[in-house]
Amino acid sequence: MARKVVMRWSMAKIIQMIVMTLQNKFDCFIVIEGNRGLGKSTLAIQLARGVSREFKKLGSIDYKFNWRNSLIYTKKETKHFWHKWKCTGIGDEMINVAFNRDFYDEDQKDIIKMMNMNRDHCNFFMACVPQFQTLDNQVKGLCKIRLTVVRRGVAIIQTPNRTIYIKDKWDTATNEKIERGWLQKGIKNPHYTKLTTFRGVLKFPKLREKSEAKYQQVKDDKRNLVAKEEMGIDVDDVNVDPYDVAMEMLVEGKVRNGTFLDGFAQANKIIPATFKSQLRSRLQKLGKDHKVANYYWEKKAKEKNNSNVGLFSSN
Repeated sequence: MARKVVMRWSMAKIIQMIVMTLQNKFDCFIVIEGNRGLGKSTLAIQLARGVSREFKKLGSIDYKFNWRNSLIYTKKETKHFWHKWKCTGIGDEMINVAFNRDFYDEDQKDIIKMMNMNRDHCNFFMACVPQFQTLDNQVKGLCKIRLTVVRRGVAIIQTPNRTIYIKDKWDTATNEKIERGWLQKGIKNPHYTKLTTFRGVLKFPKLREKSEAKYQQVKDDKRNLVAKEEMGIDVDDVNVDPYDVAMEMLVEGKVRNGTFLDGFAQANKIIPATFKSQLRSRLQKLGKDHKVANYYWEKKAKEKNNSNVGLFSSN
């Protein structure tokens, strides 16, 4: 029996396909999935820069790649992106921003709504996530290309099947059955060609040292913005004093434990030990209990629970 020929894609080929899609006035939404450390962000950056170069050759300023503007981390940045026209965006660590069911809030609803409504804006967007299957069904429906990074420098290309009546264009049930068969047989090198959505294999290079350093710098800076956003801090307000915010949260019983405070301090680029020391000093000056741990609502809840247990056991 003849073996199925595996179609190997070059970076130049997939970049050209993306460029043609955008030139035809379509949007291009790609999901890049894979385990941590395999190079999802590397692949996204390589594709973004490649598309930018091709449009530059055509004499166009559209889809220009910019490290700080193109790499997107917060929900606010994501919502802002979908209002743009003919731009490139990389939702790095996208699962932390909008699409996981654990984060299904008003911001997520707004983002999905904008993705649907603004498809005529012809944007090029790539979302980096651990697993495609955790995405919202509407988001999966918008995805044109699914790139699964199986190991460093290698990804398999999948696209939705062209169907008329079948709702699941990604043929999840069939492909899941195939994958379960691999697991049961203990196959370490699966024949991805058996997947009904398989289109080929893509090899991609790693970033150069200078580019990797630039990426890490932007990622570290923007992760602080994510932490602030999750804590309800306005990332655009440079006049906010983190000590004032923390003091208010402590007094109002909004701080769960020391881990929360440590993360808050790091998000504001302050050493956690120094941060807590300053909080103790401020509390003392105000004549309040200066033991920070006494304000944690988690500790208060435990003490209350223990008190109730003691009350019932004495009867």
